[in-house]
Amino acid sequence: MKGIIFRSLEELVVENLGMGAWNALLDEHSPEHRSYVSAVSYPDEELFALANGVATKMALPLPEVLGVFGRFLFGSLAAKHPTVLAELDTFEKLILAIDSVIHVEVAKLYDEPNLPQIDAKIVNDSEIVVEYRSPRKLCFCAEGLIYGAADHYNKQIEISHTSCMHNEDDHCRFVVTMLS
Repeated sequence: MKGIIFRSLEELVVENLGMGAWNALLDEHSPEHRSYVSAVSYPDEELFALANGVATKMALPLPEVLGVFGRFLFGSLAAKHPTVLAELDTFEKLILAIDSVIHVEVAKLYDEPNLPQIDAKIVNDSEIVVEYRSPRKLCFCAEGLIYGAADHYNKQIEISHTSCMHNEDDHCRFVVTMLS
């Protein structure tokens, strides 16, 4: 996992729980790394350990923490890389362009980014189906990223997670319904 993801998690924790909480999480779950470099890769297990630590500290289920993190992550990444979103002027365009535009741009910025596969299709004026595939099984974070994108475009949405790799399905499927 790239350091930029760890740095965004740090921002979220510091913003909500303070620097002391982040340092305590590092002490317990990542003693060999006191800071993360955005373009450097770190073990996935380290991110999972930190996320589990946040869930424990906040007494929340891990899927909920990952969803909140995904929502936060979208805003953080959008602020750091505004040119990636420059031509994607609607929520629908963004969702349809995740693999074909955004992931292509991410691959230009970061060496070996190890990205999930995302397929999206518009069903009708108010519904998009998004299929997520990744050995990391970070679908709850992906769901949060979609909510973050909706926030960015001032769209109200609802997501139904109709299939999930955590339930032994081969991929996750989100039905995104636009409410506004």
